[in-house]
Amino acid sequence: MKGKKNSKRYLAGYIDLGILGRREAFLFRNEKREKDNQPAFRLMIKDGDGWKEVGAFWVRELKEKPREVEYDVTDI
Repeated sequence: MKGKKNSKRYLAGYIDLGILGRREAFLFRNEKREKDNQPAFRLMIKDGDGWKEVGAFWVRELKEKPREVEYDVTDI
């Protein structure tokens, strides 16, 4: 992306807040993250002229369970 030296990438979309209506939502990388127990991303919505944090996200890894090995004892 040429010409955007100070720009930051983020996810943008909408969230349905029921009777409060549909709001534009933004998911930003947590630039201040120092530990694994701190969120990797922050979900923000526009609140007037400012921002309001409404959620936090962590990156998780799905680990496979070790497979159990079956032996046929009749061959022993």
